[in-house]
Parts: sequence; C-alpha cells; structure tokens
Amino acid sequence: MIITQNQKDKAAQFQEMHKREGVFVLPNIWDTGGARIFQDRGFEALATTSAGIAFANGFSDGEELPLNILLETVRRITNRITIPLSVDFERGYGENDSEIYENTKQLLFAGAVGLNIEDGLPNKKISDTQVMKNKLDCMNELKKELGLNFLINGRTDIYWNEIGDQRRRLAATIERANNYFSWGADCVFVPGNISFNELEKLVKEVNGPINVLLSKNLKNIAQLHALGVKRVSLGSSLSRNSIHNLFNESEKIRENAFESLLTDTLSYDFVNQFYEMNEGGE
Repeated sequence: MIITQNQKDKAAQFQEMHKREGVFVLPNIWDTGGARIFQDRGFEALATTSAGIAFANGFSDGEELPLNILLETVRRITNRITIPLSVDFERGYGENDSEIYENTKQLLFAGAVGLNIEDGLPNKKISDTQVMKNKLDCMNELKKELGLNFLINGRTDIYWNEIGDQRRRLAATIERANNYFSWGADCVFVPGNISFNELEKLVKEVNGPINVLLSKNLKNIAQLHALGVKRVSLGSSLSRNSIHNLFNESEKIRENAFESLLTDTLSYDFVNQFYEMNEGGE
C-alpha cells in the first residue's frame, strides 16, 4: 500500500479549503452512490458520517461498526470519486498509541485525506486531554512518515455531551480547542447545543478554523460566514432523512399503498444513466 501523488494533492486541496476566505458546507455521506451525487452537484469535498455508515450496515453508532467495514466503505468511495474525502473516525477505534497509529495508517491507505478524532466517550463523558494529545501526536507523526498532510479535525464533545456546568462549557471548549490546535489539529469541530453568542466568542478566542454542526440554531450560512466559522457539517442528518423516508414507505407498503413508491421516485433509466455518465474515480 502506498500514498500516491494524487492523494497528496487531494490532501493539499482539502487543507487549502480550511485556509481560504469564507465558510463551506461539507456533506456527510455513507456510501459511494451518494458520494457520486454530491460530487456531480459541484461539492469540492465530502465527509463520511459514522452514524450513517453504521445505520446502513445495521449497527448503532459509537464504534459498534467493525473497523474493517468502515475501511472497506472508505476504499469504495475514494475509488469512485475524484474529490477529497474526510472520514468520521470517532475515537480512532483505539485508545493506546499503537492502535491509533495502525488504525489511522489503514484509514489513510484506504484513501482518506482528512479525519475527525473526538474526545467524547460512549457514557456521555469526555476523555482526558492527555489522551487526545497522544492521539494527535500519533497522527502528526504519520503525516511526517507518509509525507501526507491529511487534515486532522479535532472534535470536542463538551456541548454535545453536555459536560459540566452550562456556564463553564464555553470556557472549557475554548481551552480544549486551543490545546488541540497547539497539539497539531488543523481544525476543531464543536457539535452540540452551542448558542450563536457563545459561538461568536469561541471563534474569536481560538487559534484556528472552527467546524460546526448544522442545527436549527446554526443553519444560516451567511450568518456563520460573518461570524468566521470555516466549515459546516451535516452530520447524520442526510442518513436519518433517508431512513425517515424508508420508514414512511414501509408503512405504506404494509398497507398495500404503492402510489408514492411508483410516482414520487426517479426512473430506472435516469439513475442508471447517471452512474454510467459519472464514472469518476482513479
């Protein structure tokens, strides 16, 4: 397994997206067909959703999906698109240095040029900062070893897991974010119920680009741009929207009601021709 010049170029392209002026939306997909649709619609880069890949394979989210399925999914996607792909790597499927090193290496050999690494734990707590420092150190060593400047998106789940006193969350998040940047993260992801005013203070007081999760409060891209947010992720929303439609259709089919299935859908020829015309990838 090798790192190609094409992969290095994609990594550089993805890094540049986080340095230039303005905010960008990064759709989170879970399969190759979906990735091809968003590439065709002109998006410059994509990311996976850990929840979406897990749900599509019949697992719950939270590293319940076997790592080999995640890696195979990433390989399939990167082999069929020509734009950068970042991967939701959750906690890296490990806690010690050797596990993080090996798992990250496999992910990069699968074609990823970016990844999320998070500090949230399954019990709704948060890992010690030293754990994240060790993980970021391992990943930055791999950058040097492989000559691949993949983008590390350090995710802090203080708001997501509602850690501690609500009045202290902003200060704790700012501290974590600046630590992660100082330890080699290229971007910091702050999902959860953060207010617009808190986000404004966060962006001003951290030393790098901030990624937020689309929500009812954080959906005005023009406002987020004015605030200085760099990246907006869709998270598992696309996947859950798709599953919502499946639940609805399954109920109709159970009642022998097929009208929407037969009328509110794309034709076989349209979809087949779309994938014939879009034979992207390397």
